[in-house]
Amino acid sequence: MNLPMPMPCRLLAALRHAVTAAALCLAAIAAPAAPLTLAIADLPAFAPALLAEAEGYFAAEGLDLKVIHCINGRRCLQHLTDGEADAATVADTPIVFAAHAGARFEILGTMTSSREHRLLARADRGVRSLADLKGRRLGILTGTSGHYFADSVLALGTLDPATVTRVPLAPGEIVDRLEAGDIDAAGLYQPLAQEAIRRLGARGAVVADARYYAATMNLVGRLAPGLSDDDATRLLRALRRACALIQEQPARARAQLARQLKLDASVVDALWPDYDFRITLEQTLVTTLESESRWAAREGVVANKAMPDYLDRIRPGPLRALDRRAVTLVK
Repeated sequence: MNLPMPMPCRLLAALRHAVTAAALCLAAIAAPAAPLTLAIADLPAFAPALLAEAEGYFAAEGLDLKVIHCINGRRCLQHLTDGEADAATVADTPIVFAAHAGARFEILGTMTSSREHRLLARADRGVRSLADLKGRRLGILTGTSGHYFADSVLALGTLDPATVTRVPLAPGEIVDRLEAGDIDAAGLYQPLAQEAIRRLGARGAVVADARYYAATMNLVGRLAPGLSDDDATRLLRALRRACALIQEQPARARAQLARQLKLDASVVDALWPDYDFRITLEQTLVTTLESESRWAAREGVVANKAMPDYLDRIRPGPLRALDRRAVTLVK
């Protein structure tokens, strides 16, 4: 026979339950959110992200952030698609390759418009113009903005692209191979182009520059809710603070970037005019991505030739929350 619990005991049990529930609630509130991981390319074009890290802007936004440093944006994007990062910095061309491969992520904003690319050739081997590339070997940084730039140069020139042998190379070897004479020219982004110019000296010649292509450097993130709108907005706000630093204290920004990338200050100074650092989401980004998709399908460098829906891969809400004028997408 179960006897009813005396009133004081019932009150004590209820109090215990209330205390336990309150403790669990407080623990949930106090429990720190899982840290975010951001992959940043160690290249001058990604200066806003690098400076935001160095100046503590991410931390100031309340972000518990782990940073992975990468050799280029293509590798950063791979960290994201492999599930190792929540957000990444990447140029437009790797976005195109990943989209054609079916990878899922969202573009949150553009941080840099860049005209840094150069096609550098071995003048001492008789390559002093685009026409001289006929029958020569051209180094390609496969899957990067340098790849698209080099192919754009060939497509827009008078030279038949079929007469040029493209040699796929990695960023860490392409300048060495050009200096050794294994290739006759190379399509390069910075600071690789500046390094090749320095090492070749009078033996090298710039045969095509940035007039062929303006690249964009972007922040991309995991699909919501994997990366929340709040966290995306905090990341973008930190990048905007870095862009403000670049505009208001350019000498300080350049010096900090040179220290981070272990580059001579004169190298960063020489590259600086090639960049426009602003946080935007513009319709021209979609136009560029679609143009690159047509190139990728035409050249057979992607297996799936269907045009991705790039508007569907852009999340404008977080940037609109900061500055509606920065978003000019028709979406």
